[in-house]
Amino acid sequence: MRPIRLEMCAFGPFAGSEVLEFAELGQNPLFLINGPTGAGKTSILDAICYALYGETTSNERDAAQMRCHNAVPELLTEVTFLFELGGTRYRIRRVPEQERPKKSGEGKTRQPSESQLYRIAEDGSEQVLVARKVTDATQMMIDLTGLSAEQFRQVMVLPQGKFRELLLAPSEAREKIFQQLFQTQVYSRLENLLRERANALSSEVARLRERQGGMLLNTGAENAAALASAVAQLAQELVVAETARKAAEQ
Repeated sequence: MRPIRLEMCAFGPFAGSEVLEFAELGQNPLFLINGPTGAGKTSILDAICYALYGETTSNERDAAQMRCHNAVPELLTEVTFLFELGGTRYRIRRVPEQERPKKSGEGKTRQPSESQLYRIAEDGSEQVLVARKVTDATQMMIDLTGLSAEQFRQVMVLPQGKFRELLLAPSEAREKIFQQLFQTQVYSRLENLLRERANALSSEVARLRERQGGMLLNTGAENAAALASAVAQLAQELVVAETARKAAEQ
């Protein structure tokens, strides 16, 4: 997945509208999100994760809590993320549930959560994949990325505090951390399954070799090659004998 453009409005610490043009980085595969504590670095990752799955990078905050307290009431909290996946561009917009001023009259009303997902063609035209329903957009993103929200957090976003723990940990501890972060238990299960199959095949090979040895012993041949040579010689003798039999019958 390659991020292209991220728009955040009244999201996290950003009271107004903030736009990040990742496209300006060109084709560079690595870039740094840098800034002092509280500058909003994690909020950028929260916004990307929220746009894709409707969840933030931390279980401590849900999407409804990501509205900036300093935003003016008329400004709707929303995130729009333009990205490229498998050579195709997509744009997804999400709006969390929140209170907003009524369009007519005084007072506030409840803005329900919504999401729109578009596929963008090379000519710039857009195809609507999801018009409004949040759950449909989330399921579509799971199908497109092949990752659930939890898997995305484990694979794409290294949780805070884990990096230092990872650097200072001994080899065995690092292995456990990687298992926790990347859910590598599936590879351990696969390794065990392959080991069991290899052991079963080794036992079957041993059984067949033992059977082969018994058969060679009965024929008096030293090995399989000698037995094959004897069989070939007998085949020639059989042809000669068959010819003689037919002559004798005539």
